Amino acid sequence: MVLKVKVRLKPTHPLCWFKRGRGLTGLKNLGNTCYMNSIIQCLNNTNILVSYFCNGKYLECINRSHSTRGAIAEELAAVVRALWSGQYRFIAAKDLRNEVGRHQRAFRGSEQQDSHEFLTILMDWLHLDLQFTIKPPNKESLSPAERAWVEYTRARESLVLRLFYGQMRSTVRCTVCAAASVTYDSFSNLSLELPPRAPRCTLADCLKLYLNGETIPGWNCPNCKEKRDAVKKLDISRLPPVLVIHFKRFYVDPKEYMCNTYRKKQTFIDFPLEDLDMRQFSLQSSDNPSFYNLYAVSNHYGSMEGGHYTAYCKSSEFGKWHKFDDHVVTEIPPSEVKSSAAYILFYTES
Repeated sequence: MVLKVKVRLKPTHPLCWFKRGRGLTGLKNLGNTCYMNSIIQCLNNTNILVSYFCNGKYLECINRSHSTRGAIAEELAAVVRALWSGQYRFIAAKDLRNEVGRHQRAFRGSEQQDSHEFLTILMDWLHLDLQFTIKPPNKESLSPAERAWVEYTRARESLVLRLFYGQMRSTVRCTVCAAASVTYDSFSNLSLELPPRAPRCTLADCLKLYLNGETIPGWNCPNCKEKRDAVKKLDISRLPPVLVIHFKRFYVDPKEYMCNTYRKKQTFIDFPLEDLDMRQFSLQSSDNPSFYNLYAVSNHYGSMEGGHYTAYCKSSEFGKWHKFDDHVVTEIPPSEVKSSAAYILFYTES
């Protein structure tokens, strides 16, 4: 049986009885929508988010004042609840695709898109669609990082923010007088460069490369009052409960830069399935948990011109890994999860 998700389901709809079904339902490809299907399946295996959509709690936080008027969250909730109903081999998420296309032109047509770009935009939409107000804390008692976080959220938070968003500290330091400028920015995923000319590397290699300092020529030093060389250093000041890591596999070919031709790095990246230790990469105190377990991977096969996306997800129901290839869902051994196609990793606190 195939379901076309055409309506927004109410919490009392029989598809949403909180007997969570199998969670192993596929998604029909609606014309090069494998990039969207891959991300939806990864989010569909984020346990707290699934519970939030299936028990109807999200309805209490729908924000009608945002440009999408809560519609993105409502359509994704309908898809998630159908995927967990256990009644269908696969479904067609046409309404979600149409709603996404209404607000982002690039997702309207049948051309292949980037799953990382889709994920990043979707996270921002969901955060704005599902907001609630909190009482702001007294800023005087906060650290600089905490104060920057409060100023970023402006007392409006969401479950999506609390699950997926972290914070990065950027320090730019003059190489002459050592004067420094410190700023803070939020992130919903870490986008990591790969070591150059390396056929194999580890996730730790990519994190170290990302967090290493880089020289910035001609920085306007506020202390020297003239341009100086400076070193920019990034540090993770706030780790989220769900850590999403993206690998920058696509790059502009320097030999064909006038044609804006993209190439793909097929580097094999070794990453842990369990107990990813983020302590050495974070400024958080050792009292806070910094170990993560992998639960989903968005894969990309092929090239920029012609590629295909799939997802590997670990079922919370059965504790086994499955491959989600559009409408086809098959069990796979853990040994197949690591491959040179790994594009986006989804980790959750252990």
